[in-house]
Amino acid sequence: MRTILTIEDDAAIRRGIVDALTFAGYRVLEAGSGDEGLARALGDEYDLLLLDLVLPQLGGLEIL
Repeated sequence: MRTILTIEDDAAIRRGIVDALTFAGYRVLEAGSGDEGLARALGDEYDLLLLDLVLPQLGGLEIL
């Protein structure tokens, strides 16, 4: 099963993405902040990263 890491600070948007990807058959990891997302990006294994570029504190470009 393919795994997608989603980093999105807006909870409603993140929930929609996670629900849609889960329904499509993917395993989804999620993070709600840049700091949490960076930790997951470095510590977890995944096939694709969906990253919000405009995050408070630690932004998406800094994570990349």
